[in-house]
Amino acid sequence: MKQTLPIVITIVVLMTSSIVFSQPDDLDIPVSANNQDTYRFEILSDSGYTDERGRSIIDVIEGYQVNLALSVDNEEGRPVIGLQPDFNLEGTSAVIPPGQSTALSSTDESGIVEFSVTAGLQGMDKLTVSFGENEATVYFNVISLAINDFPTAQTLESGLNWSELMQTKLDFVDGNVEITFPEIVKQQNGEVVRVSGFMMPLDPDSIQRHFLLTSSPPHCFFHIPGGPAGVIEVFSEEGVEASWAPVILEGEFELIDAATTGVIYQMKQARVVDPEDAL
Repeated sequence: MKQTLPIVITIVVLMTSSIVFSQPDDLDIPVSANNQDTYRFEILSDSGYTDERGRSIIDVIEGYQVNLALSVDNEEGRPVIGLQPDFNLEGTSAVIPPGQSTALSSTDESGIVEFSVTAGLQGMDKLTVSFGENEATVYFNVISLAINDFPTAQTLESGLNWSELMQTKLDFVDGNVEITFPEIVKQQNGEVVRVSGFMMPLDPDSIQRHFLLTSSPPHCFFHIPGGPAGVIEVFSEEGVEASWAPVILEGEFELIDAATTGVIYQMKQARVVDPEDAL
């Protein structure tokens, strides 16, 4: 036992020495944003490509929402924290800036800030994200629903249309979602309204009594077209036959001020309206 004791002590000393002299990687330490500095700007997305002219292109269908992120590093490769970028979008699409669809309005300790874009009408839209002399550009190739043989929701002269519903703004304030409804939408709260849209079933039944009505045809059950302002939670006692075709519903419209599930609109006692009767 006495012969093994010095060996044990030696090992412990070496391990302790290793811990004391280990140093953090400086590249992981963020630096504060300064609009006089030069940064590496990069727009991140889960889709997109570079065309023959070297432009970053993202294909998106009319009315659909694209989730993006801006990554910012300094010339040493360290992430930039606290940077609030400016957005300039040329075209009919609309930017949902940081702080509306996300909790953070500026880059985090990883140099990342998230934002979204809702596609407008068919065409090529250009988005430039900038801060001081730094900028990054991405183009949105907005594809028509008609070209893809997708149906479109009918515009109702005597109904509530998505062009009005999607004017609602959502902002994150002190960790809470703050919703600002436009006056034209607030006037319909508690009223019986008609809305044209597309069913997003919530169960496998052929008759749906609880489902979502969306502004555009759903293409993925994990992403709702148009974001929170592009969907209505529907309750129907008599039920509505499941279909991918556009449908016109009539029911009691309700605004959800304290949205905890991501839904800000509801329709209760909903029933199907014949398209000819809706004109």
